[in-house]
Amino acid sequence: MNRISLTIYLAVFWLLTESSGAETVMFSTKLIHRFSEEVKALGVSKNRNATSWPAKKSFEYYQVLLSSDVQKQKMKTGPQFQMLFPSQGSKTMSLGNDFGCDLLWIPCDCVRCAPLSASYYNSLDRNLNEYSPSASSTSKHLSCSHRLCDLGTSCQNPKQPCPYTIDYYTENTSSSGLLVEDILHLISGGDNALKNSVQASVIIGCGMKQSGGYLDGVAPDGLIGLGLGEISVPSLLAKAGLIRNSFSMCFDEDDSGRIFFGDQGPATQQSTSFLASNGKYITYIIGVETCCIGSSCLKQTIFKAIVDSGSSFTFLPKDIYETIAAEFDRQVNDTITSFEGYPWKYCYKSSSQRLPKLPSVKLMFPQNNSFVANNPVFVIYGTPVGFP
Repeated sequence: MNRISLTIYLAVFWLLTESSGAETVMFSTKLIHRFSEEVKALGVSKNRNATSWPAKKSFEYYQVLLSSDVQKQKMKTGPQFQMLFPSQGSKTMSLGNDFGCDLLWIPCDCVRCAPLSASYYNSLDRNLNEYSPSASSTSKHLSCSHRLCDLGTSCQNPKQPCPYTIDYYTENTSSSGLLVEDILHLISGGDNALKNSVQASVIIGCGMKQSGGYLDGVAPDGLIGLGLGEISVPSLLAKAGLIRNSFSMCFDEDDSGRIFFGDQGPATQQSTSFLASNGKYITYIIGVETCCIGSSCLKQTIFKAIVDSGSSFTFLPKDIYETIAAEFDRQVNDTITSFEGYPWKYCYKSSSQRLPKLPSVKLMFPQNNSFVANNPVFVIYGTPVGFP
């Protein structure tokens, strides 16, 4: 069994920008979609059956994504992407990411963890690593008296190591262990990687026991929480003055991409504020004031939504969805076609010679900000055009 100390070397793309006369640093790391060609190639290189992978933009492809979204809603996690954190030379950690969680936890001094052998997974070309605080000269346990120890009141002694437990909504799905403080090494890519490096103290969940989906390999190498809490990696990096308290995610045509820590985007971009839940900012909640289909802005389409890193589709309240879909169908001015086995109600048959006229879908936010989906349908090649 491989063990590593958490001197994690994050191979990043290092950006320096000018802002108000001061240098601003951004770090980024790669995001790999689980159905990307890169992951598929790993399976082929291991002599795995490539035909088991759904063809891109096929019926099976969207079915799997939808099933994953439904499972994630039950589980409140289930990362769609991997984040690659190279550590100690050529070893890497493929971490799932989740907007709804704050803690970075990894397999550690395992009592009950997912299998660490690469032979158990289609998309891995190496065995997974197990972190051990005792093997890291820079690690130290958080005490129960630490202000970030949520379970401190349950400890018998304030000096004993702080426990953590994250229970998910799926029955018997959890991660538990001890909280550890260690050093995250951020290095830039290129010839000056060692010169252009910084260190940041972060809080890690030493994940000793997993259950439910995590034992089945949902996030075998661990999970990085990207939430708003003080204990999340983005929050800790910002508090240390290494980055702005922000990040962005960008995706390419393969649905993979990069996450940029410290990125605030261009000044001209549209934006909206996050909303509190019971007076606290616990996750990324936004408020939609109205929905517009083409030039028609619909009444009674106000709702709140959670911005989520792991869902492929946007889910709306049922009554609002029906209102939006009915108006969309009216403006398409085409006949709905049913296809056996398809879970979507609004499907339209088309061809390269006759494409339906598609209206835009726009979400309106406070202060007249908006998000426009100029192409709000997905195409299943050889079959219908669907409106999810």
